[in-house]
Amino acid sequence: MNRQRPIQVLLWVMLSISTMGSIGFFTNTNHPKPLQQTSLKETSVLQDEEASGFAAAFARQWLTWKVGESQKAWQARMQPFVASTLLGSAQPVPIGHSQKSQQVGAVFPIQVKRVGQSSFLVDVYAQTNLHPLIRLTVPIDFDHRGRPAVIQWPLLHPVPSAGSPGTTSPGQAASDSVTATLQPVVTSFLQAYLAGKSPDDLTNFVAPGTTLQPLHGLLQWKDLHDMRVFGTGPYTVIVTADVVDPADQVTLPQTYVLKMIQNGGKWFVSALKP
Repeated sequence: MNRQRPIQVLLWVMLSISTMGSIGFFTNTNHPKPLQQTSLKETSVLQDEEASGFAAAFARQWLTWKVGESQKAWQARMQPFVASTLLGSAQPVPIGHSQKSQQVGAVFPIQVKRVGQSSFLVDVYAQTNLHPLIRLTVPIDFDHRGRPAVIQWPLLHPVPSAGSPGTTSPGQAASDSVTATLQPVVTSFLQAYLAGKSPDDLTNFVAPGTTLQPLHGLLQWKDLHDMRVFGTGPYTVIVTADVVDPADQVTLPQTYVLKMIQNGGKWFVSALKP
């Protein structure tokens, strides 16, 4: 009898058990699964949206001002939004000696531009009780923890009013039939423009080669108040609409100037001036 036979059998059994254990480890559904990593593209989109909303919230606080507010109280309002180095370097937005306060109505971002790996410039429109329309550019940076902060005080840009000398005449009024044809197109476009999240949401409304950034629902459509059409094609459409600021449910009048062109029997927006 071969005395090494039992030893070989024992080794074979031990090897089989070890192999089965290894297989069980790799097939066991209870062991921890690797975490799914967020793609760089998805992270970029999320940062764009966060920068946009953050800039709008900051603009509302920065433009709000009232007589008697102390520097300390103003800094406390700014603290959640700005880098600590900025707090001691500026005063509330000046609004004139004859004014007692500035209240902010609608605030909505119109453009987000990435200027670095985690840095953005966000253009924001705002309406106040003193200014029908204010445009400002807000510089924002995300730190290593992904937290946004305003790193420089915003730049204020002049916004020409409808009756300013630089405004050109829209031309001869279009026929009533053209106005009637364009009205449902313009209404549908503005509803999508207010509620949309990305330029893709406006694909069916804008002309090829035109890119418009919708307002992410920061204003809600209420009603068309007035619409006038000028020219002989392309047409200039001046629309006054009532919208609602969802932050406080206040109804605000808004005026939009659109350029409309016809392509393949359909009407498209080729330009928009809020």
